[in-house]
Amino acid sequence: MSDDDRNFVETARDISKNWDGEELTPDGMLQEFQLYGYAKRSGILDQIDKDYRSADTSDLRKYSEMVTLRRNMQRVHHTLRKAGR
Repeated sequence: MSDDDRNFVETARDISKNWDGEELTPDGMLQEFQLYGYAKRSGILDQIDKDYRSADTSDLRKYSEMVTLRRNMQRVHHTLRKAGR
């Protein structure tokens, strides 16, 4: 288990930067999120909720980005669930 204190968004950005050479935007994360199945989307939402509960609110820009991404991902997840995906 690593002892870094990065949240889900920062980790996803680092992975995409190492993989593709460019940073993944929140819109890009949302587009990829739509392609995942129900179980993986639920797991990602659980991870974001865990990060959200322990988030540091001193950096308002990062906090706002995480809250907006969480809200949009939940909206997409519920829409896809209603559509049977």
